[in-house]
Amino acid sequence: MFSEKDLQELVGFHSEESPVLSLYLDVDPTKRTTDEYKLVLRGLLKEISGQARREDVGTVERYFDHEYDWQGKGVVLFSCLEQDFWRAYPLAVPVENHVHVGNRPYIKPLTNILDAYGRYGVVLVDQEGARLFLFQLGELQETSGTIGEEVKRMKHGRGSAAGRRGGVTGRTGRREEEIAQRNLKEAAELTAKFCEGGRCSRIILGGTDQTVAQFQEMLPKDLQEQVVGSFPTVMTASEADILDRSLEIIGTVERETEKELVESVITAAAKGGAGVIGLADTLGAVYEGRVHVLLVAEGYKATAYRCEQCGYIVAQAQEECPFCGSKVKQIDAAVDLIVREVIDQGGQVEVVRDSPALERAGHIAALLRY
Repeated sequence: MFSEKDLQELVGFHSEESPVLSLYLDVDPTKRTTDEYKLVLRGLLKEISGQARREDVGTVERYFDHEYDWQGKGVVLFSCLEQDFWRAYPLAVPVENHVHVGNRPYIKPLTNILDAYGRYGVVLVDQEGARLFLFQLGELQETSGTIGEEVKRMKHGRGSAAGRRGGVTGRTGRREEEIAQRNLKEAAELTAKFCEGGRCSRIILGGTDQTVAQFQEMLPKDLQEQVVGSFPTVMTASEADILDRSLEIIGTVERETEKELVESVITAAAKGGAGVIGLADTLGAVYEGRVHVLLVAEGYKATAYRCEQCGYIVAQAQEECPFCGSKVKQIDAAVDLIVREVIDQGGQVEVVRDSPALERAGHIAALLRY
């Protein structure tokens, strides 16, 4: 399972002596056969013929021929055997096909994946209990649950006069409600414990509208704020169905969040506040370590220039650094460099899909710390 720790390791790896081969391969079995994916793989490797070391290319080919079990939807590989560096990450979520050769692992697509499929919790509730799930990158990490006292409902027929005036039937109804409320409270307490320590950055609820609403009100305030959506379901729903339904909600929430972030950054930049847009201003903010959230349009590529001495980065070609006078080197994969720098500085990265506003603003922008 790929984690933030793995991402930090990739951010820190660098090889000037020999190139790093980075490969992303979509292997979703619902789209193509294994043989067809191997043809795609050969096509990708052909693109970088002469750039990557033959040993790295051969190791990648052998991995898919003899080691990979073809059970997931995506695979990410990094190979630099000269530096004894080999990392393989089979994923349960799809990736976009891509190959890259450079002196560092190409990590931008991985930030897309973590952004879209990061860790979240799902809680199914009814009046008698709850089922809890922790998902990350399309895989189930942990489950829990609770079953409270059974809520026994009487079949209300014509009944007696006493019952119709609030006698036995009325008392039974109140008893049922008390049991249901107690069960929901126990489920809320279990959820708080299940999500403690920030394990569930987002929460999705499942059940009837009435039960979900009652349950959400019983959650601690901080967890209520983490609820991003709900869906109607039954307690016996399969894990596969729960995953599919929750990912639909996560996708919708991500698009809405991205839209709000883009709007806030553009507004802040226009008012001279804590926001910048475009490659040049974003590079300046990255160099100063001021970026809190970086926004990058999906698929955006750019060239920049970096001082080999002090690290100053600019968007325009220059013969020497304006600060220290040292040699300036062209960086073709500038966006990946920016992503890497922001992550290294403790900032967040949002890869934004289908945003005309961000594209008009230069494809890249940043919300600043100050």
